[in-house]
Amino acid sequence: MTASIRFDETRLRSVLPRMIELRRELHRVPELGRELPRTAELVEAELRALGLSPRRVGCGMWADVGSRGPLVALRADMDALPVAEASGASYASATAGRMHACGHDAHAAALLGAARLLAEEERAGALPFRARLVFQTGEESEFGALPLIEAEVLEGVAAIAAGHVGGLSDELEPGQAGFLPGPMMAAGDRFEGAFVGSGGHGSAPHQSPDPVSALAEYVLALGTLRARELDQTRPSVISICSVRAGSAHNVIPERAEYMGTARSLHPDLREKLERRSGEIAASIAAMRGLKSEFRWLGGYPPLVNDEAASLAAEAAARALLGAERVVRLSRPIMGAEDFSYYLEKVPGCFWFLNTQAPERGICYPNHNPRFDLDESLLWVLAGVNLAAAEALAAAFAG
Repeated sequence: MTASIRFDETRLRSVLPRMIELRRELHRVPELGRELPRTAELVEAELRALGLSPRRVGCGMWADVGSRGPLVALRADMDALPVAEASGASYASATAGRMHACGHDAHAAALLGAARLLAEEERAGALPFRARLVFQTGEESEFGALPLIEAEVLEGVAAIAAGHVGGLSDELEPGQAGFLPGPMMAAGDRFEGAFVGSGGHGSAPHQSPDPVSALAEYVLALGTLRARELDQTRPSVISICSVRAGSAHNVIPERAEYMGTARSLHPDLREKLERRSGEIAASIAAMRGLKSEFRWLGGYPPLVNDEAASLAAEAAARALLGAERVVRLSRPIMGAEDFSYYLEKVPGCFWFLNTQAPERGICYPNHNPRFDLDESLLWVLAGVNLAAAEALAAAFAG
């Protein structure tokens, strides 16, 4: 099925200045987690100015456009990161230590641009489907999708779509959109723990078990777990990303603490990473005369695109952008996204848009203090989501 290009490049570019303006307004006021009062105020004001009636769930919200046809959802996240901005942009963060370093400001601005075009189409009596515009908090490890799902944001929704900007896949050139049916992003599990001894003098390690050396063994052992116990043809990652122990040159500390992340695409690997990382910690502790504290905190499930939805959205993107600007990706990435929770409930498609411009110095990865994006591509983000919505409405009309 090929979309009708109801929203062509000319129409999309007509709202580009407003999308850029909104993106910069949001970029200046980054907020973290689920508490985004200023962000929510800006988004809600824009929706109401378009004649829409958003429903709030905390600082998240959704608004419906249209009066007939299947209901399709489009989602944008809105939260920022605890990163000190170093982009040097004139619209840089006005809040120290906080930054939109992942592009969620662009996601929200582009969805507001899409809302403008959908509202115009509905006023003209020409919109053949209904759109639910979802603005979500807390995507960055705060499980922000769940309160919206609990509030029945997906009630009556036939399918859902969302795009993500930045340089997430090395298979994409700037300006290209990437699609992948099936698993596209990994489960993002977290774990933490400690090796616990009694503490003692650094000159007499034989008198007290050493949690620091045990933690060093554990870090190396997890690398061996990945290399020797897991199927190498199926992607997985396990990393210790934080260690804390001791405060003096000559004191063996009582505790050595750690935090880490595990990424996987398959349920059996996810279960094995949880089980074996705890077992290995316990065995090292026992071998070294220590106690082991281990907590598996879990995280987002793998993001798995519905095949029919992904193919329909990809075809719509090709119709809008041309074949050379749309890529069928060959492999998933090991990042995680809580859009996965929506996809567990309804068919849908997540896709990537490379918004880098290396010739202008816009080349830093997501979550980098110098991250920025080519704002001239916001029309592509809005356009592909709109084209996907129309294609999904037709494909999942029931």
